Amino acid sequence: MSEAGLDVALRALPHFKAVPADLVAQVASMSRFVRLDVGAIVFREGDPCRQFYAIVNGAVKLYRVSADGREQVVHNFHAGATFAEAALLSFGRFPVSAMVTESSTVLLEIGGERFVELLRTDARLAPAVIGSLCMRLAQLVERVDELSLVQAGARLARWLLRQPARGTSEPAVELGLAKKELAAHLAMTPETLSRLLSRWESEGWIRNERTRVALRDGPALLRLADGESGPT
Repeated sequence: MSEAGLDVALRALPHFKAVPADLVAQVASMSRFVRLDVGAIVFREGDPCRQFYAIVNGAVKLYRVSADGREQVVHNFHAGATFAEAALLSFGRFPVSAMVTESSTVLLEIGGERFVELLRTDARLAPAVIGSLCMRLAQLVERVDELSLVQAGARLARWLLRQPARGTSEPAVELGLAKKELAAHLAMTPETLSRLLSRWESEGWIRNERTRVALRDGPALLRLADGESGPT
């Protein structure tokens, strides 16, 4: 991807869709593409934050490691998502770590101090960025509610039903991440995830494959997602 594509990549992001072209060009001048392979560390918890990121292609997970060495995934992000804005604008340091989870991932790195200065001095930029971040906050609040109040089976059913599916008679969801990563994202153990998928397959609700799940009985999954009884 050429540097000439910076404007196009920025315009595709929620922060900059409604921003005038001259302002997007200024943001492009402080941005660059970064290509990373799976397993690469973008930043570590506690590192100074001097930029934020958008995903052009691929995927990144944000995570923390507890004192006993266990990893807790905070969020999985895919193409079109941005992350680390709050760290740049408020904290000054990254509150979590970030790792690339797909090969040939391309990130858009947006420079820090110059961007913060532009945000302060150009009144056209702040409303767009704040509005986008408010939408993100609403999504995170919904995720917290799910993780704290919803049973594991309902969380998994909701996640599957939210993913784009291909096919008509038996639509299939591409997982896009390892099942271990999916389990961490849904705040359950890999064993719980495997048990749920096995039960649902025996019930005829899904067909569980290595990298995708075919949805054979959408209404049954929808009832479970809504909190009705079923194999959980």
